Amino acid sequence: MLKPQHHPLSKSIAFFFSVGTALSLGLATPTPASAFPWGQLFNNGVQLFQLSHLSLTQKEQLGAEMHQQVLQQYNLNTDANVNAYVNRVGQKLARVTDCSQIPFHFFVVNDPSINAFSTTGGYVYVNTGLLKAVDNEAQLASVLGHEMGHICDNDLVHKIQQSNTAQALAALAGLDRNTLVNLGVKLAVDLPNSRQDEYNADAQGLKYIERAGYDPHAMIAFLNKLLNQSSPPAFLSDHPGTRDRIAILQRKISSSGR
Repeated sequence: MLKPQHHPLSKSIAFFFSVGTALSLGLATPTPASAFPWGQLFNNGVQLFQLSHLSLTQKEQLGAEMHQQVLQQYNLNTDANVNAYVNRVGQKLARVTDCSQIPFHFFVVNDPSINAFSTTGGYVYVNTGLLKAVDNEAQLASVLGHEMGHICDNDLVHKIQQSNTAQALAALAGLDRNTLVNLGVKLAVDLPNSRQDEYNADAQGLKYIERAGYDPHAMIAFLNKLLNQSSPPAFLSDHPGTRDRIAILQRKISSSGR
């Protein structure tokens, strides 16, 4: 796989940003012929576009570039059986999502901490520590379904739009698209989602696992298991409002008679 290419800017390109509004940016045309033709986004040298209006193809390309950054920062598990298991569960869910047109990709990160994250364009990552923490396939499906809900809702792009971190401000100074890629990975891993995004991803994940034939109570069971540990994992702080999330999930399941 190719690593992200770093190219000097051939034209003066500026990022325009304000919190709570869409982020617009210009991108330099990449040299590799196999890369997405970002130059098509330019009109008369520079054309601005809004992240919220990225096409599916553009999201897939951005997710692929972020994946190259993930490969540089994390050690991915190469066990064929482990990867086949996670991919089987993930693809079973992918067929019943509300964004099944996205080609989902699932990867296992060699990390003992309990965590999972997703970027954009269908890229989902789960730590080996989380795989050891789940009691069954349905609980794993609930985690994957939740992360897929974030992708279907375009949550990472929204986080980039709303970010006011120092790195985001640096990106606005006119750096090339690699800054956007690095920022996206950092936000995906380090910045907690808002409570509302978590509630929405839970609702999506609950719907997906039920459609795929899994017990919807598995999501609640796994959250309760982590919450009742003597030292709750960072996964819960990365996914805020755990007790409220559990209560909402219980109400959703009860109201549907499941």
